[in-house]
Amino acid sequence: MATNRKPEISIGLPVYNGENYLAEAIRSLQDQTFGDFEIIVSDNASQDATEEIARDLAAGDDRIRYSRNERNLGANPNYNRTFALAKGTYFRWHAHDDVCDPKYLEICREVLANDPSVSLVHTRTAYIDRLGNPLLKLSRGYLDCDGFLENLVTDEDAAAQLSSALPEKRLDAIVNRMSVFFDIFGLMRHDDVCRTLLLPNYYGADKVFLADMAMQGRLVRLPEEAFARRCHPAASTRQTSLAALASWSNSARRFDFYPALIMTGYVNAVRSSDLSAAEKARCFAVIAKRFKSPYKVIRGR
Repeated sequence: MATNRKPEISIGLPVYNGENYLAEAIRSLQDQTFGDFEIIVSDNASQDATEEIARDLAAGDDRIRYSRNERNLGANPNYNRTFALAKGTYFRWHAHDDVCDPKYLEICREVLANDPSVSLVHTRTAYIDRLGNPLLKLSRGYLDCDGFLENLVTDEDAAAQLSSALPEKRLDAIVNRMSVFFDIFGLMRHDDVCRTLLLPNYYGADKVFLADMAMQGRLVRLPEEAFARRCHPAASTRQTSLAALASWSNSARRFDFYPALIMTGYVNAVRSSDLSAAEKARCFAVIAKRFKSPYKVIRGR
């Protein structure tokens, strides 16, 4: 395996007990029209066939690097670990159960390569069921093949604000307007991610990370549906227990602490940024607006 190769794009693929969809997820990456990438599979001490599947795929493709944790670190630390292992100029995360259109990397990279004002590029999200078929869109959500109604939205009204030149507008989209946060799987510059605090160790960290990226530059969501989020019974978005969500993130804190943790995360993202004092003040006002009202738990990854 060519471990010293420096690819243009690094893809961090954290996984725990992912034998069900791991091979399909990796194949969707191997089929990309832009091929100068590495896939970093960080196995969180899986107890199923994840290791065997990943090692077999890595043996046939030197762009795949497999690493196994001695113990389960929790989802967020494992996500961060994949970034620590990344060598590319650009970086993105990829969940073991999602898939991408073959042109995903090509079209996202083109934006970053040509527009320094952009810090993250993603596409519209399609929703698929456990079999890989599109979910049926209803007025109340999306229906899967098992008759489960997914309470998911497209958040298209927030997309324009995400790409605003004004940091407070971008932050307002994340803090006050978005309901799903799959833009966290977008393509980013490695250097921009280095300027963030990465994923803190609590559920809802994806919101805080996106706020951090919004302080670095514009977040662009392309009109193509080149990313598909798989909705299935084992997905984190199906968890109904708040304790289970906390455990998934590997946080020992009670779930009712999360509003304060997320608010603090937003504040730290603004405080640690390179924005002017006036820009920071406007961003702090956005955060204050959000936390004047009772906090509503919004599902992320």
